[in-house]
Amino acid sequence: MARTLSASCTALLVGAVVVQARPVDVQAQTLEQLSTLSLEELANIEVTSISKRPEPLSQAAAAVFVITAEDIRRTGATSLPEALRLAPNLEVARLNAYNYSVTARGFNSQESANKLLVLVDGRSVYSPFAATVFWESVDVPLADVERIEVISGPGGTLWGANAVNGVINVITRHSRDTQGFLVDAHAGNRDSGGTVRYGGRFGETGSYRLYASGFDRPNTEPLRSSDRSKDAFRGSQAGFRIDGASEGGRDSYTLQGDTYRNLTAFLDMTLEGGNLLGRWTRQLGDGSSVSLQAYYDRKDREYLLADDELTTWDIQAQHNFKLGDRHQIVWGGEYRLWHSDFTTPGLFAYADPSETLSVANLFVQDEFALRPDLKLTVGLKAERNSYTGFEFLPNARLAWQLDDSTLLWGAVSRAVRTPSRVDRELSAPGILVEASDFRSEELTAFEIGYRGQPTARTTLSVSAFYNIYDHLRTTGRAGGTALPLRFRNDLQGETWGVESWGSLRVNDWWTLKAGGNWLRKNLELESGAIDASNLQAAGDDPEYQAQLRSEMMLAPGVWLDFMLRRVGHVTPSDVPAYTELDAHIGWQVTPALEFSLHGQNLLDQRHLETINPSTSSERYIGRSVYGRLRAVF
Repeated sequence: MARTLSASCTALLVGAVVVQARPVDVQAQTLEQLSTLSLEELANIEVTSISKRPEPLSQAAAAVFVITAEDIRRTGATSLPEALRLAPNLEVARLNAYNYSVTARGFNSQESANKLLVLVDGRSVYSPFAATVFWESVDVPLADVERIEVISGPGGTLWGANAVNGVINVITRHSRDTQGFLVDAHAGNRDSGGTVRYGGRFGETGSYRLYASGFDRPNTEPLRSSDRSKDAFRGSQAGFRIDGASEGGRDSYTLQGDTYRNLTAFLDMTLEGGNLLGRWTRQLGDGSSVSLQAYYDRKDREYLLADDELTTWDIQAQHNFKLGDRHQIVWGGEYRLWHSDFTTPGLFAYADPSETLSVANLFVQDEFALRPDLKLTVGLKAERNSYTGFEFLPNARLAWQLDDSTLLWGAVSRAVRTPSRVDRELSAPGILVEASDFRSEELTAFEIGYRGQPTARTTLSVSAFYNIYDHLRTTGRAGGTALPLRFRNDLQGETWGVESWGSLRVNDWWTLKAGGNWLRKNLELESGAIDASNLQAAGDDPEYQAQLRSEMMLAPGVWLDFMLRRVGHVTPSDVPAYTELDAHIGWQVTPALEFSLHGQNLLDQRHLETINPSTSSERYIGRSVYGRLRAVF
């Protein structure tokens, strides 16, 4: 099906080339304007993930990096994880043709990447089944993305449990900005696919879009010649979005949904599901607003050894308002219900294949102006989950605006990762593993940061953190004998590090961007404890990462970009350090037609990025070259 859809996209694009293109739509205008924004304008891009209300990036008291639509377009990213490589405050490691592990501030591996909350238009894609993000089930049409806000550091006060080391918030475009036809197709040696989209209007204020997309990725090369497994990955997805507003714009609403079906050769896995989300917002004046959001999400993972179906219902409300001249308050609540069905003929199972879990929370946050240049933000979320009862997630941030282009900030936060079904209920009765009373993993985080424009042509962001972890997951003995094992909370310790990124506008047509992170960990078992998993929960992290991006406009409508990436030695799995170069060249022939050529991992024929200690099925990531055609009409 994906191959058919990809061929259809290419055929439509060829047809678009031979017809007379209409004037460029609003989206194309926005993309073109983004490439000419000044540093001051880029610094004032509005973000919403820090305080759950719009605020300029230059005033956000957190380590936040914004991936713009223009960044995604020029790099030619073909999947969400590949787009996330642009964020210097993330670790992105590809395992094979279909799967990635993504974290912030450490704990990156298939077994430990469980402390990052990922949202798509306010819908959580974090799985309570295994406490992770199944990236092979998260597909967002990148042509419809407005921006991706990447926050490294706790976000529990506003976003709840499991926003421990960071939050990724993917925000898609309003449908009024995606009018007319779009055909976006790419083909190469390791990835082919495309998207077809149509946007229209109804009534005075209504707009909509419809899309269909597909992809096809071949097998990657196994590290071991004896490994005969296949991991080819293909899939298709379709969806819609409807936006509208009342007369005068006081009330606005959104209704959107997606459905997908993906297939991978590994274990003959079938991934399918869909979601439906609705949101209503009323502007109350003076910057105040109230909103209500609800969504339904279903995911089904079927493979040789098991069938895992997860259904989610969620409803949340939020109110932003000012209190006097000095307080900006946001408060709200949420209730989420999960129903999980897991069946398997194998050894490992649950006492009850079906389980219904819930989480409910109330939160409040107040941004208090101590004086015009000094703001204190304090907040608290009280959250109750089915396994551990109430969890309290406080947060305090202080922001000092030295001048219009310089911000100093500091923060102290508490966050938790609550137990998953695997943590609590997985068992092989009387043999290897028994269910446990696993409790929440805990983090107390201390952060300081700087964001500013040292000169008229430069921007710089630097943040440092010190994290104290307690009750991290281990696999220990249930009693005095070697077997059975059970999940326990016997790992603790500290991590610390620095993240930084910035830009230099060399001249009107050339910009350099650089960034990176440095991480150290000191984690140890409690006295007398053992861990049969060899501390897999501690993660598999590089000592450092660095990137340098060069963005050049060689002529009107012609760009040439390079990205040099260096990833340090990964411990404890002993994955070697590697350096890679990505290159991108594009030509906007007309405002409605664009050609581009992209190369990834150009310095080596192949390299290893991470391993999965549970399966020992390491696979190489190879050089990739592909062409892209994009047309709007």
